[in-house]
Amino acid sequence: MMHVVFLAGMIVCMTASQILLKFAGLHSVEHAGALEGFVRNPWLWAALTVSAGGICCWLLTLRRLPLAVAYPWTALIYVITPLASAWIFTDVLNGRYAMGMLLILSGVVLTSRGVTSR
Repeated sequence: MMHVVFLAGMIVCMTASQILLKFAGLHSVEHAGALEGFVRNPWLWAALTVSAGGICCWLLTLRRLPLAVAYPWTALIYVITPLASAWIFTDVLNGRYAMGMLLILSGVVLTSRGVTSR
């Protein structure tokens, strides 16, 4: 059961990291120099911290699951992140995009069920 918690934690952390990076990009415009903008950007530091948490969750997941079982679930990031972006940043997702997300979800289900143990 813990492998599910760690896998979900990784997906949530990596999705949150992408949203925080978007905020970091929007915030960095306010600073004069590029390097100063990165170093003084709290959104960037938050994104890096959350990414580190996601990596820790991923390592804990891989302790408990074969890579071939766990890895397809990372594709959920490509579904959840745009949905979060549409909600937070009012990005517009059209029908073609929704169809692509359905294909990704189908791929996750198919590949996660196609792994057998030796």
